[in-house]
Amino acid sequence: MILQELRRPRRSLRAAVAAVVVCLLASGLLGGPAGAQTDDEASTDDGASEEMPAPEQVPEPAPRVTEDPWADPVLRWPDPLSESQLGTEPTYYWFARDDRQSLLPAATPERPLRVWSGGDSISGGPVYGFRQLIADDERFRFTEDIIKSTGVVTDWYFDWVTYMATEVAEGPYDVIVLAMGANDKQRFRGFPERFGEPEWNERYQARVRDLVAAAARPGRLVIWVGLPPLQPRHFAPLPGVVNPLAAAAAAEVDGAIYMDSFDAVAVDGAYARRLGPGQRNIRTQDGIHYTYYGGIVLTEPILAEIERRSG
Repeated sequence: MILQELRRPRRSLRAAVAAVVVCLLASGLLGGPAGAQTDDEASTDDGASEEMPAPEQVPEPAPRVTEDPWADPVLRWPDPLSESQLGTEPTYYWFARDDRQSLLPAATPERPLRVWSGGDSISGGPVYGFRQLIADDERFRFTEDIIKSTGVVTDWYFDWVTYMATEVAEGPYDVIVLAMGANDKQRFRGFPERFGEPEWNERYQARVRDLVAAAARPGRLVIWVGLPPLQPRHFAPLPGVVNPLAAAAAAEVDGAIYMDSFDAVAVDGAYARRLGPGQRNIRTQDGIHYTYYGGIVLTEPILAEIERRSG
């Protein structure tokens, strides 16, 4: 019947369309969805109408991968470790090593260990040592960062915690060696406690801990090198106070260790100007800093500790 209506040449197009609509209505094809109710059917006995809740809109999930070159890099190159969190625990690195127990990878020319060493002027000791011990060793890459006249206490002059967190810690370093403190026999700015008083000690230990924690990362070794014996009378009490505090602070941070410089450069626990074959000078005339040879004497056990923890 529909085709007959459309084939009648004398009928106008409007009339043909009307005929088709009438036929569809008659067959029920243009009716509402199955099970739909009319307004009369939906009304209740008491005349009140009940509104149906709108279906909840579920947001469409973001794409996991896209070919859009301007998209987020995570979407362009998804990281298989991002969801599993594999590699965020320190123990992951132990099982990633050849010997299954070392914190650091083995130092090789193909994959050299990257060592950063810095601090105030007393850090010249390990810096001088690393310069001479690993400068020509293809198994290592060395970065030095000495900032004189700084320290733990004088954050108003130079804030090592912030500097470490923003400028150093995210660098590609396997080992960070910190040495500082020769300028620290003074008050913290804004606080009345004097050097060596309980409140001062607590503040000092907390700041060293913050600095070491800022440097620490899974799979990285952070070494705090304690102060050596100091000859000038004003400075002599300093190592006995700050070294135990720094050792305790380092012990609170995973992947950090404290190394006592007394073991390398002191004689019977006291200041020594000369040491080794030929009694060469290991300390400068000011009784505080290291000579180049003193740097080697100090750094040899540090390098041995790094190699002991590599594999």
